[in-house]
Amino acid sequence: MKRGFTHLDLVVNIRFPSPRAHGLQVAAMAEALSSTGLNVSVVVPRRFPYQDTDVHNYYGVRRTFRVERIASLDTIDMLPPRLQRVPFLVQSATFGWRALARAAVQRRSALLVRDHYTLDLLVSGLRRRHVARLAAEVHNLPNTPSRRRWVMRALARLPAVITITDALREELIGEGVDPEAILVARDGVHLHRFVGLPDAPTARTHLGLPADTPLVVYAGQLYKWKGVDTLVEAMGRLPDVRLMVVGGDKINLDRVVALAQQHAPGRVTFTGTIPSLAVPFHLAAADVIALPNTATEAISARYTSPLKLFEAMASGRPIVASDIPSLREVLTDGYNARMVTPDDPEALANGIRSLVDDPDGMRRLSARAQQDVQAYDWSARGQQVARFLREKLQVARA
Repeated sequence: MKRGFTHLDLVVNIRFPSPRAHGLQVAAMAEALSSTGLNVSVVVPRRFPYQDTDVHNYYGVRRTFRVERIASLDTIDMLPPRLQRVPFLVQSATFGWRALARAAVQRRSALLVRDHYTLDLLVSGLRRRHVARLAAEVHNLPNTPSRRRWVMRALARLPAVITITDALREELIGEGVDPEAILVARDGVHLHRFVGLPDAPTARTHLGLPADTPLVVYAGQLYKWKGVDTLVEAMGRLPDVRLMVVGGDKINLDRVVALAQQHAPGRVTFTGTIPSLAVPFHLAAADVIALPNTATEAISARYTSPLKLFEAMASGRPIVASDIPSLREVLTDGYNARMVTPDDPEALANGIRSLVDDPDGMRRLSARAQQDVQAYDWSARGQQVARFLREKLQVARA
């Protein structure tokens, strides 16, 4: 066995590329890990309907890693959402078995896995000495006790586990994972994309929005745990303020549009999905950036390390955010953000109002956030993760 491996396979069962944040995180980490001298391959399924989209152009990352697509039995999108559970399990299993077969043959690569199903198959199917080259990156944990137990059993056998929050680390330790095998590496941002952004009125003019009307920007998906519903309700208490919602999937869009028509008719702009490279300019249009995550779901309150958090910090605009543990790991009320009671439209509206009415306070908070985010560039995370994997993983000579 040896530690000085040069090849790393980043194995992820996702549609790649996709407009969801996890795709950007994978591309950014592949680029960052490659910059440390590793030969990185991103191993993903060939999803239906397959389109040969250029991943590097899509995410605006350098061509320093390769993408390898392996077959899986994928009928998920042929059925309505309510019937997709069984097709999802079939697709996950077939991708996992293919990934296992590939790993059994390509023995000189270290493996970093990002989904629970593939991890379980690899841990169960690889010989003990080859599990020594396997690491996992954990972004959430299953809700059901039975699934949680088998995920924990797999994680406890690994030499290296990467989490994105302190709360996740503590839960893993509580479930029997060796603390020495865990690295907390929060998500990051491409800082260079936020250099030279225009001031807010100029950016609003280019986007066709009133330059002299205060603007709150929310960027991200429209899942309920993201808290955008609370934000739209808060807008009903801010009649002189506009909201721009950047991104979001079609499945949830109708719900949020209906809320906007009820609470703030004519004052909410929806951009739909935009390229990740366009996000910094849209954030630059804001007077305030909102991160209204809910406290009612663990994925929000304890597990998330939002890419949009670090993008908001890099934008130079003040942040109003829910006062929840996952965000408190990075943000501090009155220092680099305004933190408010989660799931409370009135508290959120008051937090936005306190910033809009205090330009000097906005500048202080945004300046500190911009300074703090320097530690979260993707390249820094890549160095941290690569160093940890080189220390913990062992790759067989043959």
